[in-house]
Parts: sequence; C-alpha cells; structure tokens
Amino acid sequence: MEFIDIQPIKVARIIDEQRALLCLKSTITPSEYCQSIKEIRQNAKQQYFEQDPFVAAWNLNVDVNMLTISARILPSPEIIYTNEFHVNLDQNQSQGVSTNTKIPFYNLTKFPSTWALINLSSSLNEELCRRFYNELSFVASERSIKCSPPVIYEEYKVQPNSMSQMIATRKEVMKHNTDCKFFITILPKNNSIRDKIYGDLKKVGMQISQQVELQ
Repeated sequence: MEFIDIQPIKVARIIDEQRALLCLKSTITPSEYCQSIKEIRQNAKQQYFEQDPFVAAWNLNVDVNMLTISARILPSPEIIYTNEFHVNLDQNQSQGVSTNTKIPFYNLTKFPSTWALINLSSSLNEELCRRFYNELSFVASERSIKCSPPVIYEEYKVQPNSMSQMIATRKEVMKHNTDCKFFITILPKNNSIRDKIYGDLKKVGMQISQQVELQ
C-alpha cells in the first residue's frame, strides 16, 4: 500500500485588473473570428473533430451531421425596464450589413453622444486620460461601435478630508448636465479612499437616476 499526499484545491478570486487582462487576451475581434472559421472550412485536416484528443479524453461523441446542421437564429428578446417602458423587436432597432460576411444584422447600440470622463486619480493627468479615450475609441470601432469624445472632463485631487466636497461638486455637474447619462470615473489608487468614493458615487448615480425617472 502506498500513501499519497493530496493537497486541497485553493480558490482565489481574481482582481479587476486580472479580469480585464484575461478578457483582453481571450477575446478576438469579429474579423479574426470570421477568418478563423474560413480557414477551418478550407482545410480538411482541421475538420476531423472526432480525432481531437480532448474528445477522446472526455469520451465525447461528435455527430458528423454537426457540420451540416444550419444554425437556428433566435429572435431579439423583449427587454422590460419598467411597467410602462418595454423594448421589443420592432423598436429602436435598425438593420445593417456585416463587413465580414455581408449578412444583414441588427446594429449595435450606439455609444452615448454626451458623456463625461471624471478623473479622481492623482497619478493621471488630462493627457493620459485622453490617451485612454483614444484606446477606448479604437477598441469600440473594432466592434462596430462609434465612440464620440467626452463632452465633459472633470479632474479632482481627492483627499480624505475633501471627499464630501467632491461628491457635492459631482452632484452639481450631473444636475446641470441632464442630457449626460453616462459617466466613466477613474478612481484613485488609495484603497480606503477608493472604496469610500465608489460607494458614494454609486449612491449619487442612483439618486440622479430616480429623479430623472420621476420627472
């Protein structure tokens, strides 16, 4: 008899930066995905799915008809925001044509034309924030989304004794720009300040949203 030492599996939550990096490395653009499908269709050696080692290891059965069965395209769902406001197939949807497959499809939701970029980080200046927008715009354009520049840019050097003043200023900005419904906020590095600000900003956003809905 042989004794085997078994170590329990340890599970650790990934942080937001790791999650963003994982999404960046594990996703591909629609054009790359479309090209990969074309390459598989043109290369017969890549179509022997039943010979895949993972299929044998997991004892899976691959039906040869899988290659010929046409896909079933589901209709757009009905989205219910409130009891009075529903979005169905015939509302707020316009058709476009895919640049890769030339197949008609429903256009993606447009990025808000009026939005704000709020910088609360002491290590980032306006130039770096603009560079962040340029990268955001590039990523959005690859996914057929037109991202317009931020109409409002506000910068605050937040300290523990000035958080309440910053929140009050943020409320005024939101009240005086009622057409702006989308905010991107860059939080400071300080964990204690960041957690407190995040909670306060979330409450402010919910309060403003409720006021807009009541009006």
